[in-house]
Order: sequence, then C-alpha cells, then structure tokens
Amino acid sequence: MRKLRAALAVAEANGFAGAARLVNMSQPAITRAVQSLEAELGASLFHRTSRTLGMTGAGRLLTQRARRAQDYLKAAEAELHAFDRQAPERTNMLAQHAADHEFAALLAIAESGSISAAARAAGPSQPALNKSLRTLEERIGHTLFHRTSNGMRLTPAGEILLRRVKLARSEIRQAVEEIRYLRGEAGGRIRIGALPLTRVQLVPLAIENLLETFPLAEVAIVDGTYEVLLKALRNGDIDILAGTIRRPAPVEGLNSEELFLDDVAIVACADHPLAGRERVDLADCLDHGWILPFQGVPLRQKFEETLRDRGLSAPQNVIEADSIVAVRSLLMRGSRLAILSRHQVHYEVIWGVLKILPVDLPDVMRPVGTTVRADFSPTPAAAALLDALRAAALVVSAQPARLSAGIL
Repeated sequence: MRKLRAALAVAEANGFAGAARLVNMSQPAITRAVQSLEAELGASLFHRTSRTLGMTGAGRLLTQRARRAQDYLKAAEAELHAFDRQAPERTNMLAQHAADHEFAALLAIAESGSISAAARAAGPSQPALNKSLRTLEERIGHTLFHRTSNGMRLTPAGEILLRRVKLARSEIRQAVEEIRYLRGEAGGRIRIGALPLTRVQLVPLAIENLLETFPLAEVAIVDGTYEVLLKALRNGDIDILAGTIRRPAPVEGLNSEELFLDDVAIVACADHPLAGRERVDLADCLDHGWILPFQGVPLRQKFEETLRDRGLSAPQNVIEADSIVAVRSLLMRGSRLAILSRHQVHYEVIWGVLKILPVDLPDVMRPVGTTVRADFSPTPAAAALLDALRAAALVVSAQPARLSAGIL
C-alpha cells in the first residue's frame, strides 16, 4: 500500500518533489518506493527526463486500478459511518494510512475463524495478528469481530470492511495481470461462479475456447447456491457469475446479460413407465414421485405457477434437492420425475440413461446469462472469457432442437 500511494502521488503531482509533499514522505523515500514497485512489477511506471515526467502504459494501468482500490476503501469508510453515525467519521484513514499487515490480519482471521488458526495458516504470530487487528479497529473506530468461545465472527462493520478490502485487493491483482499482459504474457487469474445448468456445457466450453487465446490463464470454476455465489461475486471472490438471471436482481449494483432462454423439461429414467409414450400430458406426471428444487427457487416457483394455471395441484410425493448429482442418481434409481434444464442432462440423454418426456412447458423458460458487478472492469482475460461465454451460448442454445431432430 505504501508503494502504491507513492506511485499515485507521483502521478498526481507530476513529479517526485510534489509527491513527497502530498504524502508527507521524503523525496528519496518516494523514489525508493516507486523503484521497488517497478522492480516487483518488472515494468517502468514513469518516463523520466531532466525536465518532464510522464507515465508509461504500465503506469497508466496501475494508477487506474490503484485509484479504484482507494475508492473502495473510501467507500468502506462512508458505509461504516452510515451504519453507525454515533461513531466518529473517519476520512481517508484506510486509503492513505492503513498498512498491508492490517488488511492481511482482517482477511486471515475472517477466513480461518480464529487468531490461532489464522496464525497457523498465514504465518504471522498470534501477538502480531492481534496487534494488527487492534490497529485497524482503532483506525476506523469500529470493532470488526465478535470474540466468542467458538472463535471469532465478523461484526456488521467487519462484513462491510471485509467486502471492500477484498474488492480493493482484487483491483491490485488485476493491475498486475494487466501489466503482465502488456508484456505479452497471455495469462491471468479468473474465478467464475457456475450455477448448475451452466456447469455441464456452457462454462466448460467457454473455458476451453478461452485457453486457446490465453493458454496461461488460471481458471477456477466455483459452484454453490445462487445466494452463496452472489455474495462471492459482490465480495470480489469470483469475477463472473454464470447461470439463471434473477429479475429483478436481489441487490443493487449488478449488471446481467442474457445469453439464451433455458429449455426446461421433465426428465425421467429411460425405463420409466412414461418414457415410452409419444405423448405425455402434465397431469399424467403428477401420479408419480418427484424431485424438485427447494421452495423459493425460481424454477420451482415457475413450475408450480404453471400447474396452477392449468388447474393442477402441486406434486405431493416430493424429494427436494439442489445437487444435480443427487437428482441424476435418484432419477436412475426409481420412478421419480424431475424438472431440469435440458442442458443439465445433455450427455445422459445422448447416452440413453435418461429420457426427456414430450411435455410442453412453454411457461417455464428461464433467462440464462452472466452477472457481474456494475463497477466491474474486466482484465483482458476476463473480457475474453465473457466473449467466450457468448460464443458458447450460441452453440449450447441450439442443441436442444438438434437433439430433438436426432442430429446429436
């Protein structure tokens, strides 16, 4: 953080002498900090001549991301003040004065659940972590953890700060990746949250395409429920969320792009009593057991709305499951039915172990696409993955029709 502040000050003051006055550091200290940062990045940040100072391409990338990181920390202070107006308002204490070890302590303790576990995982001693945490709490005027017999749990203030610190650190990581890309390295780190119906085809196909142009990219596919992945997206733990788009969005600050409408179907085991029929009515299906998403999940809601619209009662013999692995296993073991995206059972249908029943469900279509934070500024690799998802969607969305025609 100290080195980044020095580089930002040089950029804002257009010189090292002016930067020293801005951040209350000596000019030699400013120079050393910038030189150390350049050595770490493997790139020059400024063009130096006897009379002028200008930023390089790497310098522009870094300062842009560093300003965004500082904005997140300033936003944390504003949110903390709005959360508790009785506490003294702090301005620029985080962006201008907090140290790396303070943020590292917050992240390590939040991740590990206790100071002792954080010390084992992160390396610093327990007294050092305690001291860093106390310094950070004093700096912002808020307690960040509830200390309990079972460990340490974030306070509401701690949740606010943790989210903003993660986003700030993500900006710095992305700055490093962009500078490496500027040097010709086709890499980067991307974490994509994949909801169930995108894990089988859309996301794997998009990643395969991405790696053709970014062979050194480190890609992680994170699964979970919508609520878990949404929190990870807002915290900066994942970059992109792929899956069903919720409308309206449950929280502000999100941008969603629809890629295709999901083709929902009723699925059965290949030897199910209804699997051999050329025509099946929805009413015929209600005499059998079901596997459905949990109450409140949009697909479950739309399915039950369709039943009501047709004057039918909701199934009574229901197993609730959010794991596609469990749903497949239950389908193949008995006479139950499930309502699923065709994309989730694409290969099982091709292999002949599951069957899509010929039931018309036009009212249960769902928009599928990507969701990112509204303030998300993608790295070249992340932008390429978004493009790859758009291209993969064209392939995947055409497959149900092709499968019905016997082409696949």
